[in-house]
Amino acid sequence: MMSELPPQDAQITENSPMATLHGRPVLSRKELGDRYELSNTHLERLYRERDLNGHPEAAGTINRALVWDAADWHEWYERHTDVTALESRADLQARTGLGLSTLALLWRERESNQHPQPEKTVGNTMYWNPKTWDAWYESYKTNQQWRTDVDLSGNADDLISLSEAARVLGMEPTSITKYPVRPPKHWPAPAEETTTDKGFVKRKYRRGDIWTYAERRERGGGRPAGTTKTDRRYPYDGDPRLDQARAAVKANPATSAAQLAGQLAHEHGGTAGTWSHIVRSARQHPED
Repeated sequence: MMSELPPQDAQITENSPMATLHGRPVLSRKELGDRYELSNTHLERLYRERDLNGHPEAAGTINRALVWDAADWHEWYERHTDVTALESRADLQARTGLGLSTLALLWRERESNQHPQPEKTVGNTMYWNPKTWDAWYESYKTNQQWRTDVDLSGNADDLISLSEAARVLGMEPTSITKYPVRPPKHWPAPAEETTTDKGFVKRKYRRGDIWTYAERRERGGGRPAGTTKTDRRYPYDGDPRLDQARAAVKANPATSAAQLAGQLAHEHGGTAGTWSHIVRSARQHPED
């Protein structure tokens, strides 16, 4: 139980500016903020969430201000901010090659895809156990194999043409030309629509809306009657990038897949993460 002490009971000296309570040094919230360079808002949130994060209870009050045992608080904060062996979203991007927008999308869809919760959240940054995350992602990819090969690379806010939307969905452009006038279930409205001097309507779609359509289409149906999924013998079959990857693999047989993916992304655009998948398919299927 916290005890209210009058100002004179707080022991402060010139040589030891830290107040003491019951013989132990204590720090107020303001002093914690000054010492650890943390905002008052952040410190208040840490304390509100103490049932989840283990933040120590206040040792008492001085001048009606809460104070915490300095040594106990420091020990807790060291544990709280220790992210050794954990990975942030940026760390996951650097290691896996997946785009930040893709990782953010996977997290937003966690209710449907069972994305793991972070092991820790320090400030506004979430951290995951890489073994737990990798195990989940392997399972996630396995569950996606029956779906069309949706390309989740790129920025969700990019505006793309209908033909590019088809490529993102792993479909032939001709198979979705009627979508704007005969939209299947969940098909998004264009983000931008213009008419040329000759009367042709040009539509641009938000890439993130196409990803959302792909997820909803596969979960609940939505292909128009008479349409079928593109038949592919293997990943990226028919994609011109596969031939580029095959040529690179043939010319550099000893180069790692990661290095080749980086080189191809630099030469032809796109992300190294996407190219790594294409290189893998090129090595598994060097010829048609």
